[in-house]
Amino acid sequence: MDNAARIGLLCLAYMVGLAVSSYSWWSWAIAGLLVGGWYLAEAWYRSRKKRLKFAFAWPWRMGWALVLILASFYGQMRLPHLASQDISIFVNSIEGRGTKQFSTVRGVVDSYPQATRSDRAQFWLQVNQLSQIQGDDPSPASIRKVDGRLYVTAPLISATGLKPGVQVVVTGTLYKPMPVLNPGGLNFENYLARSGSFAGMRANQLFLTDEEQIRTWDLAKIRQRIVAAQVRWLDVPIGPLVSAMALGNEAVDLPFDVKDVFVRVGLAHALAASGFQVSLIVAALMSFTKRYLAKKWQFGLGLMGIVAFVAMAGPQPSVLRAAVMGIAVLGGMLLSRQLRPLNSLLLAAVVLLVIEPLWIWDVGFQLSFLATMGLVVSATPIQKKLDFVPPVLAEAIAVPLAATIWTLPIQLWTFKVVPLYSLPANVIAAPFITLISIGGMVSALVAGVFPLAGSAVAWLLLYPTKLLLAIVELFASLPGANIAVGSIRLWQLLFLYAAIFLVWQLPWWQKRWRLVLALSVLLIAVPLAVVKGQEFKITALAAREERILVIQKNYQTALIDTGDSSTARFTVLPFLTNEAVNSLDQAITLQTSKPPGGSVNIVNSIEGSDGSVAGGVAIDAAAKGWQTLHNNLPINRLYHPPQKPLKIPGINMSPLGKAQDLLGGKTNLLFADPPLLDLEIGGQHWLIGGDIQIDQQRELAMPDKLQPVQAIYWSGGVLTDTFIKAIRPQVAIAATVTPNPETIQHLEKLGAKVFITGRDGAVQWTAGQGFQALLGAE
Repeated sequence: MDNAARIGLLCLAYMVGLAVSSYSWWSWAIAGLLVGGWYLAEAWYRSRKKRLKFAFAWPWRMGWALVLILASFYGQMRLPHLASQDISIFVNSIEGRGTKQFSTVRGVVDSYPQATRSDRAQFWLQVNQLSQIQGDDPSPASIRKVDGRLYVTAPLISATGLKPGVQVVVTGTLYKPMPVLNPGGLNFENYLARSGSFAGMRANQLFLTDEEQIRTWDLAKIRQRIVAAQVRWLDVPIGPLVSAMALGNEAVDLPFDVKDVFVRVGLAHALAASGFQVSLIVAALMSFTKRYLAKKWQFGLGLMGIVAFVAMAGPQPSVLRAAVMGIAVLGGMLLSRQLRPLNSLLLAAVVLLVIEPLWIWDVGFQLSFLATMGLVVSATPIQKKLDFVPPVLAEAIAVPLAATIWTLPIQLWTFKVVPLYSLPANVIAAPFITLISIGGMVSALVAGVFPLAGSAVAWLLLYPTKLLLAIVELFASLPGANIAVGSIRLWQLLFLYAAIFLVWQLPWWQKRWRLVLALSVLLIAVPLAVVKGQEFKITALAAREERILVIQKNYQTALIDTGDSSTARFTVLPFLTNEAVNSLDQAITLQTSKPPGGSVNIVNSIEGSDGSVAGGVAIDAAAKGWQTLHNNLPINRLYHPPQKPLKIPGINMSPLGKAQDLLGGKTNLLFADPPLLDLEIGGQHWLIGGDIQIDQQRELAMPDKLQPVQAIYWSGGVLTDTFIKAIRPQVAIAATVTPNPETIQHLEKLGAKVFITGRDGAVQWTAGQGFQALLGAE
């Protein structure tokens, strides 16, 4: 083994040490186990009179162990810690006063604003001053010096023109991130912590301390000029799509529906500024200047091109990694040395992770690094195996396949889905992506000097971009575009990467790659099949004031209510994906509301920015929620109350009948307005409703009207003592943060176990284990 390979392994040791650093003191134990495992592996191979391809002398072994352990220590040191004057410390005191509380913070903007799905702008703010306004109290606000990083969302119009370094005054509501309330939900608290923040703010107003701050020249103005030029004759979404493929989606507010469809078919990398664009820039500059300029001038010109691209795309992890690798290639050319691509990749990753070790947990960085590693170590061997097809086609298949092999385990771990058509979509889309990326960068270069000429160049990409978007949408519309596999375990993730490593390094396993593939598939599929075949559970999700119930029984899934579009996307879909649910066998909606003039119909409607539809009839929030869910997950049959018809394109709708079958159980709609549902399944008896009216409670409390129930799942409103005694629930689940206190006392007095979803998170009943809350509180 030569020194270059040894240095590469030291780089890998540093990355592994950082990866285990978040496990607190356990990281030392894990690091020790890794070092010990290495020595045991070498000893075992030597006992069989074999030698590892990656064995090396004892000084290098000690260096590898030392780097791994020191990296673990360094990672722990760089983890964000709460400062003594961090603004999050004062959030509790604000919330604890029980009155309406607004806060005003002053600070420096730390990022460019990004549009969110809720049509607000999000940016980071480095705060230095906090003043608190207590309700209608006329007394002066208390002002204190604070520090820390704040996650801010503000109205779009007020954030226009913001850029890093601008001083602002923001008024709104401070909050601390809530813990994860539902299985599969986003760990927002963890996301903020790894970004160096422990609190957020919902801003109502934003003021600049000096208007001149946003009028000064900077790179953002050039970026805005480029995007405006590309959109001028291409419109939305084609214009922003071209800009995103040239500069990356972090530099452009690309419509979310376009982002979603690219992600759904495994083409998200086409929208990310990364090594692909850098390689195009370096290749183009070298090819044009090779005959005319000396190597040092070629190096300088290439360096300028890379720096300009990083400045325009923004310092994203994938961009910086690609830039470091590009500079390394240029340096090798200047020194007339051929660099090892894998070592260049590892060195680039280490340089970035020394500067910002928390990037080791950034999913974008992980996917970018692993995809590039796949191209470096696996693309050529795969292409050689495809010698029975034309070389051009073999390369088109080998490149996305190599990237997919190395990124698929982390995709399963993070996103819990497999993009089924990723390989054919990448093969077909590759020529279009190359053409549009090159054309977009040329257009950007021209638009920076002469915007109208840049618009003309971008217009030439109109039909190629339309065709690419049509191809992507076609693949996204095919059945099973995304296969949910649920949450995989850490040991499964490690096994998958161990299998990839063995095939990469050892000839014996390379000859038996089909066996490795079969074992890997079985490793994921068999545990999932066993669990799904035996499961029977009912889950009440925590979704603000919404009542959403998921029933899973022997490979089948039913859903009662889905909330609005936001709840469907951020609460229901992540839970179903986490549970490896790929279709809903049955669903019931209780939330529909009939607008004036007839049924809710969102077919062929044109939605305005305010959620209205041309013609003046508002789209029902529940209909939009079901549509959002159906766009991502097939719904075989949706039942609605007979008095409240609902029409949603692509979904088979039926009125909810008496004793309606639901996964072998039955449901009865006791009342239609407001709806109250009686559910009996597998020996479980649930009562599901919203604000149950007093007259409804009085009627249900009559003798022989309703049998005692195992659980009541309601809004948390008033339940009379008579009604509670009549139904005698063993468990009461209040879908709220603040339930009626008298009702809770009555329920507990009669021996009912009370869960509050806003406090306890999702509540799940499973056969043999009974009721359990996600956060473990009663």
